[in-house]
Amino acid sequence: MIRPLLAWVEDRTGLGKLCRETLYERIPGGPRWRYVWGSTIVFAIAVQCVTGAFLWMAYSPGASSAWESVFHLQNAVPGGALLRGIHRWMADIMVLLLLFHLVQMVIDGAYRAPREFNFWLSLVMMGLVLAIARTGYMLPWDQEGLGGTKVAMGYVGVMPVVGEAMQSVAIGGSEYGNASLTRFFALHAGFLPVALVLVMAFNFYLGRRHGRAVVKARAGSGAEATGSFWPDQLLRNLIACLALLAAVLFF
Repeated sequence: MIRPLLAWVEDRTGLGKLCRETLYERIPGGPRWRYVWGSTIVFAIAVQCVTGAFLWMAYSPGASSAWESVFHLQNAVPGGALLRGIHRWMADIMVLLLLFHLVQMVIDGAYRAPREFNFWLSLVMMGLVLAIARTGYMLPWDQEGLGGTKVAMGYVGVMPVVGEAMQSVAIGGSEYGNASLTRFFALHAGFLPVALVLVMAFNFYLGRRHGRAVVKARAGSGAEATGSFWPDQLLRNLIACLALLAAVLFF
């Protein structure tokens, strides 16, 4: 019963072939700890999506209700403080993970042809993650978040030609209020995450198309060796993701 069903799913989707190709992908230079950054970024984004969805259930994006809903989540909802803490710290650590990933790409020469688009898309991902973090900073509608957002938007306002117009569109007028909060919430929970996932998916597609960046051979480094993603690199990735989650829970 199970085998015919799996064969039917495989015939219609090809998921089994894709999984096999991913698991047994050859890794130039063999499995290494510095290759874990991509997987930890994907894991961090998944955690943010899950925790963000639960936070969304308790959040009320209105100038007269945002602070109260966050206070209620933080102090009255069981596990609410932990959930918000995970979401908050993971957002900060994601920036570091992307930075480490970019540094690793530079060290390995993964920005060279034919992988220029992978490097550019990683830079776009960094910008999107920073934008998501900034738009989420104001959502509690407290003095700290509002003050920090005013400073950031002040920098936007001094941009030549388009600065004042961009600032006015972002805050919904000349004063911060309900329009500002709802626009930032729409960006934080809607447009920017969707854009991040699409860019990440396109980056993954290009990575599969061009293969992994070849590690430059060095004397005694063993860079000429090869290995597969399964099981050694997958084990490293899982350990790195668990270490990331442990660090977030500690903070």
